[in-house]
Amino acid sequence: MNVEIVFALVTGFNFGIIMMNIPPVLGEFMELYGASYTRISVLISSLLWTHTVMQLPAGLIVDRLGVRRTQFLSYLCMCIGSAMPVASPVLSWAIAGRIVTGLGTGLGWLATLKMLAVSAPQGRGGAYQAFFAGLFSLGSILAFLYIPTIAAAGWQWVYLTPAILCLLQLFFVPVLKKDVPAAAVQAHLPLRSIVGMKAAWLLGLYHAVSYGSMLSFGNWVPSLLAEALPGRTATQLAWGGALVMLVSGLGRISGGFVIFRISPYVVAHGSILGLCLLFGGLAVIPGPAVVLALALLGAWFGSFVFGSLFQLANRSAPAESLGAVLGFINFLANLGAVAITLLFGWSKDELGSFTWTFAILCPLAAAALVAGWRGLGRRG
Repeated sequence: MNVEIVFALVTGFNFGIIMMNIPPVLGEFMELYGASYTRISVLISSLLWTHTVMQLPAGLIVDRLGVRRTQFLSYLCMCIGSAMPVASPVLSWAIAGRIVTGLGTGLGWLATLKMLAVSAPQGRGGAYQAFFAGLFSLGSILAFLYIPTIAAAGWQWVYLTPAILCLLQLFFVPVLKKDVPAAAVQAHLPLRSIVGMKAAWLLGLYHAVSYGSMLSFGNWVPSLLAEALPGRTATQLAWGGALVMLVSGLGRISGGFVIFRISPYVVAHGSILGLCLLFGGLAVIPGPAVVLALALLGAWFGSFVFGSLFQLANRSAPAESLGAVLGFINFLANLGAVAITLLFGWSKDELGSFTWTFAILCPLAAAALVAGWRGLGRRG
C-alpha cells in the first residue's frame, strides 16, 4: 500500500472528527450560544455550506494545482478554521470558523478522492474511495464518544481537538508524491460540458439522498431519540450518533468490497429504494426502539452505496478532468446534505416533530429512484 493511500485513509478518519464535533454536545452548545434548533442547525450546516460551494472550484483546483498542493491548502484552512471559535463564545464567530473549516474540507475531500482514483490498483478506485469514506464515518465515532467527555474540561476543547489533529497531519503533506497536474499537459473538459453531463446529475442526485441521509442521521439521531424518550437529553443519547456512524462506516467499507462482485448499478438502485421505504417507516412509527433500528438501517443503505456511485463516477471522465466531475457530483450531494440538515431543525421548530422530515424525504427519494432507474440504466 503506497503512501498516498495511507495518507488518504488517515484523512478520512480525521474528517469524521472535524465534521461531527458539534452534534455530541448539541444541548450544551444550544445553551452556550442561546440558540434554538433552527439556529443551531445553521452552526452544524455552516461547514457543509462552504464545503458544498467549494466542490466545483475544488475539483478545478486539484486538476490544475495537483493533489499535494491542494492538500496543503486544505489542512491550512482546517487548522485556522477549527481554532477560530475558541476566541469567543459567540455564535456568529463559531459559524465563521466553521465556514473557514469548510473551505479546507471542500478542497481536501476532492483532493483525496482524486488521489485514490489515480493511486489505487486498476479498476479498484471506487473500493478505495469507499474505504476512505468508511473511515470518515468511523472517525465520527471518536467525536461522539470523546467530545462529551473532553467538553467537561471546557467548551473550547470541542474546537481545539480537530485543530490539533489537522496541524499534525499538515506536517505529513510533504511526504506525498509531487504530482504534475494532468490539466497542465493534457486537454481537459470545460466546465459547461461537465455541468451538461446527465450521468453526473443523476449520480449527484443519488449521492444527495444517500449522503444527506447518512450525515443527517449522524447529526440528529440523539435528538430524535430524545424526542421519543421524554426526560432524556440529546447529550445523554449521544451514543446513538456514535452507533449510527459505526454502522455507516461498516456500510461504506463493505460496499467497497461488494462492487468487486455485484454491478454498481444494482447497488445504487437498491440502496435508494431501501432509503425510500425506511423514510416512510420513520414518518409513521414514533417508538424509540423502532426509530433507532430504522435510523441504523437508513445509515447502512445511505453508506453502502458510496463505492458504487464513485465507481460509476470514475468511469465518466478522463483522469485530467476527474477532479472537476467528482466535484460537481459532490456539489449536488452536499447541497442535498445541507438542505436535509436544515429540514430537520425547521420541522422540529415549526411543525413540532422530526417525523415531518421523513414524510417529506420519502416521496423525494422515490422521485430520485425513478429518475435514476430511467437515466442511469440497470447494468454495467
